This record gives sequence, C-alpha cells and structure tokens, in this order.
Amino acid sequence: MPVLVSHAVADEPWAQWIALELRAAGHDVHLDPAGPGFVRRLAGGLGGTTPVLLLISAEHRATDADWATLLRAPAIVGRLIVLRLDAAELPRALRALPCRSLHGLDEEDALELLLNLAGGIRRHQFPRAAGW
Repeated sequence: MPVLVSHAVADEPWAQWIALELRAAGHDVHLDPAGPGFVRRLAGGLGGTTPVLLLISAEHRATDADWATLLRAPAIVGRLIVLRLDAAELPRALRALPCRSLHGLDEEDALELLLNLAGGIRRHQFPRAAGW
C-alpha cells in the first residue's frame, strides 16, 4: 500500500529521507509538499485509503482553519498519522490526534519508529542460512 508524506516545503530534506527509507523497505511513497490547495487535496481523499504521514514542524504554514477543515473531512479519518519533526507545539486542531515525534531520536530509533508507523518492512526477506 502506498504512503503519502505531506510536509512543509522547508521540511523537504526530512520528507526525502523518510521517502528513501520507506522505499528501501518496500513501500510505495508519494510526497505532497504543503503548498496551495494541500488541505483540499488531503481532505478530498487524495490517495483513497492511503495512510498519510503529516510532518509537522515550526516551518509548517497551515492555519488553524486549514487544520480544522482537514479534520472535518471524512476521507482523512483514520488515515492521518501526525509526525513531529521538532519541538514546536502542535497546532490546536491536531492536539486530539495521536502524534509521534522524531525530535531528539537518533537515526536508528527514528527509522524504527518510521517503519512501525508505516506498517513495517514490506519487501520479502529470506531467512538467513545457519552460519551466515
């Protein structure tokens, strides 16, 4: 199943790293920079049943009204996973949602959290033979 990563333009390096790691684990990843119309795209059901990783940082420019609009959309219910990138406070409208944070994690712990959120490793892994 594909994963949609919605992010602020300033957080593109984070989004690229997340996409790289999820693709290496066998996921189909689509990036959606939060520019004009991003709330409408997400609220309108972009991706159908696709999980949406919403990257939040101090750089995200969506307004409280944007977030409220997004959370009222039935197409997004149950698909939105909020992922904090820094210590910035979550927007008020998102505080009721489950949220995980990459802030302060080392790369190994961040990758483990990310793979857990995305449903684990998808690619087929062969068991190692004895002695390997």
